Amino acid sequence: MDPQRYIRDLSVRKTPKGIMRTLLVVSGDIPLHDDVVGFCEYGVAVETTDEHEGVYQISYIATALKVRGTHLGDTLLSSVIVRLRDDAWRFNRTPLVLTQVDPRNKPSMDLFTRFGFMDEGPDPDDPEYHLLSLEFTPQERGNYFGSTLAFF
Repeated sequence: MDPQRYIRDLSVRKTPKGIMRTLLVVSGDIPLHDDVVGFCEYGVAVETTDEHEGVYQISYIATALKVRGTHLGDTLLSSVIVRLRDDAWRFNRTPLVLTQVDPRNKPSMDLFTRFGFMDEGPDPDDPEYHLLSLEFTPQERGNYFGSTLAFF
């Protein structure tokens, strides 16, 4: 997976409402030429209202092949869950997050399972992928920026 290619194709000005991003980067040897080694796109998929419960989504998570085995994915996912807990506490949103994973992608399945996500089986709209869900407890965290840059 090449997170850099995905990120280059993003249009920050066209970000859908409710989507937040976390970026992790590694310092390069040449100033202003850092490599992005991990990326996660997440946010509110359906807003919570009096009529229905809402849901968060993790729409994309990736790490560069050169950092495989460093558990950078765990760092990304942990950071996202902390932020979702805080957001659910602040805005009284439903504490539920969904993601869609190809079940043949064992590293991704293992990552989400380590964090307590339940495999709900094939996605009815896209049966090649499975829906994974996590119910969590809202919890205040404090102030933070919508995006994070971490340098290694």
